[in-house]
Amino acid sequence: MLLIISFGILTTIAWGVADIFIASSTKTIKPVFAAVLVNCLGAILFGLYYLLFVRQPVLPDFSGILLSAGAGVFIALASTFFFIGLHQGPVGIVSAISSTYPAVTLLIAIGIFGAQLSLQQSIGIGLVLIGVATASGLFSKTQQRKPNIGTSGPLFALLASCCWGVGYGLLAEGIRLLGWQVASLFQFSVLLVCYLVLGLSIKRRYGMDRITLFSSIKNPFILGAALTQQTGSILLNIGLGLDSTGGSIMVALSACYPVLTMVLAFIYFEERVSFIAMAGGLLAVLGILTLSL
Repeated sequence: MLLIISFGILTTIAWGVADIFIASSTKTIKPVFAAVLVNCLGAILFGLYYLLFVRQPVLPDFSGILLSAGAGVFIALASTFFFIGLHQGPVGIVSAISSTYPAVTLLIAIGIFGAQLSLQQSIGIGLVLIGVATASGLFSKTQQRKPNIGTSGPLFALLASCCWGVGYGLLAEGIRLLGWQVASLFQFSVLLVCYLVLGLSIKRRYGMDRITLFSSIKNPFILGAALTQQTGSILLNIGLGLDSTGGSIMVALSACYPVLTMVLAFIYFEERVSFIAMAGGLLAVLGILTLSL
């Protein structure tokens, strides 16, 4: 359990920092374009790692391959919604709302794949989810505003949360069948294809040419987002391979990254952090401690 918690905390740190890089990149580059660049770079980095250091033969498990590939599609959708949401802002709230995906993953793990949780694990996950929801401002009257459908950051964050929840639920089962490295290979391969198709479809709209592409890739925020987001994704996948609860515990731990994001957003973007948001962050930490006992 301590090993799973360690990977969960490391994932949280990586993704918390990645959110700041992503938010900064969408201020200078169109959010969908930024999503394409960051995710393509991350997928290519993992492909190079697999070819150079793993070279593990792919097991002929059609179910595992299909689940991992399906996860790639949903995670690609989630990431795109998330980039748009961060662009709309506010960064801290969007990050927090999008991190409620463990609730969806938990439903999939229990309802479809038959995972079982102890009472202590259920309480720990519940505290994490309530803490994240509180930190997101869902229970704060000052955050209750009518969303602008189609352009609201929180709305896109909710869409990202649903897609991530489904994606990680499928990925956890794919990792169980194939192992984290092979499952990740199919996940990131499908994700790369999705973003290449998306990139080609927006090429004319955003005036993408070779000069624009290479100058954007050199953007330090794009590079920083790709490295930190991919690091977090790999750490998550390793943790999912260790989690015997269908990924429920690992995914819940990884969802604590908004606590760090809100602190960094306060420092770099001067976004205000309310008392109730801080209380939610502490509640999420209490959930992590409950899982570790």
